[in-house]
Amino acid sequence: MRSISMCPNQGLTRAQFLKLAGAASAASIAPTLPSYGSEQTMIMRPVPKSKDGELLPVMGLGTAQDFGVRRDISDKTLVLKNLFSGGGAVVDTAANYARGSSEELIGELLEEHNLRSEAFIATKFGERGRENGIKSMDRSFSRLRTDVIDLMFVHNMVDVDTHLPSLREYKDQGLIRYFGVTSTGRSQDELSRWMDQLDFVEFAYAVDYRSAENRLLPMAADKGVAVLVALPLGRGRPLKAMKGKKVPEWAKEELKCHTYAQLLLKFVVSHPNVTAVIPGTNNPKHMIENLSAGRAPIADAKQIKRIAALWD
Repeated sequence: MRSISMCPNQGLTRAQFLKLAGAASAASIAPTLPSYGSEQTMIMRPVPKSKDGELLPVMGLGTAQDFGVRRDISDKTLVLKNLFSGGGAVVDTAANYARGSSEELIGELLEEHNLRSEAFIATKFGERGRENGIKSMDRSFSRLRTDVIDLMFVHNMVDVDTHLPSLREYKDQGLIRYFGVTSTGRSQDELSRWMDQLDFVEFAYAVDYRSAENRLLPMAADKGVAVLVALPLGRGRPLKAMKGKKVPEWAKEELKCHTYAQLLLKFVVSHPNVTAVIPGTNNPKHMIENLSAGRAPIADAKQIKRIAALWD
């Protein structure tokens, strides 16, 4: 098991940085973002079990799809820079993404471009057995080139009861700041088994996959558990359904959504129990597009129904 050492490149505390990021984002993103989003600041959501009132920007980045593949490095670097300059913070990865290369590349890029203090890093491991879990977590510190990981997940509910004591120990030592469990499959309702013991959960939620509204999202709010939403674009199915169709004028005027991807993301971030969403992209322009959906206004109940009706 690792022993803690101070991370040399973290001047501000995470909470201080994230609070400042919300106030500063409008000025910092002006040169990067298109005009339809540049005048607004990123929506911030509280981490319920934070001891110091930490807030997270609602729009983050997922890296499951090819982010660890060593090509188009300049684009991936710009994706990260656009995320942070646009007011985002969460970078979600896992020990098994791209066979470990995702963690390695993220760690390399954050260090090389002095971006670690701007990132809220979430990663995952999915091994069985206590010692295997500890070894995987320790590799993540090395790959990500950090002494402190913001959020450590047990991936896809693998051997959760075995790993929870290790996660508590790592948190008590200050090696990780939060821990949780993920599931994006059909059995994700099983996350409710551990909800009382977790800081975060991660699961799939999209306009065409709304089962989380029935149980997980209300339970997370009731238990004070933060929620990361994976696959908010529904694995691309809703976008394919709208190919060639124009975004409704009311969505542009009322919600500042100029693409269907933005409208899908707006649907998810408008749920009050969602802490942050992590759409995956390797495209710097798509990162900018996604960030715009994380800014005001939030869709109200009537607008949520109108969005859903487009795909019903």
